[in-house]
Amino acid sequence: RNFQEIAVVYPGGGPAGQDRSPFVNVDTTTVAGIQRAQQMGFADSGLADAVVTPFIYETNDLFTPTAKGRLFTVFRHPIDRAISMFYYLQVADWEPTYDPELKNWSIEEYATSDRIENNWLTRQLSNQLAGELTEDDLTLALEVVRRKFFVGLMGEIEATMGRCERFFRWTYHVNPTNQEKCREALLSGGSNSNSANKKAKPEPGSNEWDLLAWQNQFDLRLYEYIEQLFQEQQQFVDSIPDDFRNIDSTCCKCDPPTFPPEGFECP
Repeated sequence: RNFQEIAVVYPGGGPAGQDRSPFVNVDTTTVAGIQRAQQMGFADSGLADAVVTPFIYETNDLFTPTAKGRLFTVFRHPIDRAISMFYYLQVADWEPTYDPELKNWSIEEYATSDRIENNWLTRQLSNQLAGELTEDDLTLALEVVRRKFFVGLMGEIEATMGRCERFFRWTYHVNPTNQEKCREALLSGGSNSNSANKKAKPEPGSNEWDLLAWQNQFDLRLYEYIEQLFQEQQQFVDSIPDDFRNIDSTCCKCDPPTFPPEGFECP
C-alpha cells in the first residue's frame, strides 16, 4: 500500500483470540507524525474516531473548519500523579528517564531534587514547558480546559467512561458481549495499572505531601477547577441514556452478522 495514502490498517501482535484493532496509518505521538498526518488530509478523511497525542497545541493544526475536534482526557490528582511517577521511574527500564538509583531514594529526596516534575499539567496546557510559571500561565491553562476539554477524572473512572460513551456517541459494532467484558476488565484493572509496584502513599499534611504540593501549586489549583468542571459537564449528557453504548449496537462477528446503516468494516 502507498503509505502517502491515508488508510485504515490492522497491525498484528495482539493477544491470541482478540479482535484486531483498526488504526489509521499515521503517528500522532510525534510532532513530525502530526505534520505528516495533516499533509495527508487526516481529519477530513473521517477515518478516525479519536486521536491519541501528548501534543495538544500541535494537534490543533491537524483539524480543519470542516473536521473539528474536541479534546478529552482523564485527569489525575497532581500529588497522586507525582507519587506514581516516582515509583514508576524506579522500575520502568524501557523508559529513557528510567533511573535505578531512584530505588534508594525517599520521596523527600525526590521532591527536593531536579528530577521532580514542576506543575506538569499547567505547563502542558499553557505550552510553557520551561522557565518560571506565572499567574498568566495558570489563567491560560484554566481557559484551555474550560473551552476545549471534555474532562474525566481518574478517581471517577466508571462515570468518566460512561460519560465519554454518551457524549461521543460510542456504540458497539464488533461483538457487544465481548466488548462489554473488555470494558469491565479495563475499568477494574486496566492494561497499565502498575499494580505489581503499589506502594504506600504519603498522607495529606505530611512532610512528603507538602514538599510535593510545593512543586505543584499551580496544578493543585488547576485540578480543583477541573473537579468543578467535571460536575458542570454532566449537563452535556443528561438527556442521553446511561447505556448508550448498547443502543442500536450491531455485531459483525455474530451469526448472522449485523451492521449499522452507514456501514462498518469488521476487524
